[in-house]
Amino acid sequence: RAALLSDGAARLVERFGLMAWNELLDVLETEGPCELIRRTRTAERELEPPTARGKRFDDATALLVRFDDPAQARTPRA
Repeated sequence: RAALLSDGAARLVERFGLMAWNELLDVLETEGPCELIRRTRTAERELEPPTARGKRFDDATALLVRFDDPAQARTPRA
């Protein structure tokens, strides 16, 4: 699996250090992008002082891609 993230969606790992990359991927896979962004917004409100350098709230876009295991891939039926 892989994720395409804007810098705002990566903040839980990169800026706040609240989770590791594999945990972020787990959230995306099990709970979806809306949950990741909800957690990001909560962290921004609770951890980021209004006078902090940079954007307090940043755009957040997340996309998860899952790759099938070729060993488990099914052969299409005719």
